[in-house]
Amino acid sequence: MKIYYVDRIEENIIVCQGEDGVITQIDKDILPGAREGDCIVFDGKDYTVDVEKTQKRKEEMDSLLNDLFG
Repeated sequence: MKIYYVDRIEENIIVCQGEDGVITQIDKDILPGAREGDCIVFDGKDYTVDVEKTQKRKEEMDSLLNDLFG
C-alpha cells in the first residue's frame, strides 16, 4: 500500500507527493472529489481518499501553525 498527499490539482491532473518524496500524477477522473491536502491510498489496484488520515494530518498541521504563530 502506498500513501500520497495531494499537493495541487492542475486541470485534469492530481499532483501528489508520496511518503518517499516522489511526485506522482493521477488522472482526476479516477478521484473526482480529491482536494489539495487529501491523503490518498493506493492498494495496488485502486486509489481512495483516506478521510481519517486527511483529518489527522490537517489537525497536526493546524497545531504546528498554532505553535509557530499562536
